[in-house]
Order: sequence, then C-alpha cells, then structure tokens
Amino acid sequence: MSEEANTDPTFRLLAELVIDIAREVQLRAVQTTPVVPLTQTQGQVMRYVHDHPGCSASDIADGSGLQRANVSVALRDLRGRGYITSQRDEADGRAIRIDATPLADATIGKLRASWAGLIESAWTASSDGVDMPESAVDALIRIRAGLHADRATKGFASEAPALSGQGADSTANPHGEA
Repeated sequence: MSEEANTDPTFRLLAELVIDIAREVQLRAVQTTPVVPLTQTQGQVMRYVHDHPGCSASDIADGSGLQRANVSVALRDLRGRGYITSQRDEADGRAIRIDATPLADATIGKLRASWAGLIESAWTASSDGVDMPESAVDALIRIRAGLHADRATKGFASEAPALSGQGADSTANPHGEA
C-alpha cells in the first residue's frame, strides 16, 4: 500500500497548496524585488540570523536543519556580500556571534514586504472582500511549529533520496543557482 493511501486527502491537498503558493511567491518576488538573489541555503541562513541576532554557526545549523558545512559556505559568501558580521563573544572568546548588517536588514525588509504584497494581492483578487481568517494564519503557524519540533527530535536523514532525473528537485532555484 502506498504512503499516499495512508494520508488524509485534506492534508495532501494542504501540502500541495503550501508548496505551490511558496513557489509562486518565490518566482514572483525574484521578478519584482530589486535585491541580490540568494541561494535557498543563503536565504535560510539570513532568515535565521535575522530572527536570532548574535547566534553562532552551530545555532544556525541546528535551528535551520542545514548541514554545518553548508552553513559555513553560506556565511562566508554572505559576509563577502556585506550581509553579516561575525565577532568574538565578549564573555566566551571562543564563540563567534553572527549578526545581520543594515544592508541585510534593508534587503530582508524589501523581500518580506514583497512576499506580503504578493499574498495580499492574490487574496484580495480572489476573496470577494472577505478578510483572511486568522485561523488560516494560526493553522500555518501550528504546522510550522510541528515541523520544527519534529525535525528537532528526529533530525534529517543524512542522505537525500536519489532523483530520477535532472531538474527533479522541487526546491531548485529558478535561476539555476546552487
């Protein structure tokens, strides 16, 4: 019996909708927001740093589910672009603390405004004047929290499943960037 047959069809539909909406927002934001494009890993790192100022590279890896080596590469590139700073912790000289720069703050502000504008525009165009229900936002927050909690207890598999062909990765950047 397939895994699909064991899942609730409503949750399958919700998963498809979330992925489709995220893809649409990502594609449109790239076209409409004048910012330097980041890879998906760099974007995850930047969102984590913005939400957790003064974090360490290990904090980012643990909190975002990324491999430590990938976080290090992303941090090096983001530092080179002027998006982050790294400083020794004054209390623990061995620890390195990472913070976003004003340039990164402005960039993430533009992106978040663009994302929100796209969602608001799509909702307004198709809602016939109905306000977005708070329950929709609450449900998505609950799902995200559940996914984060599950990742924290189980972690990710160390090997990705084999892809059947070139371009099969649904998370690939539309501009072919790694």
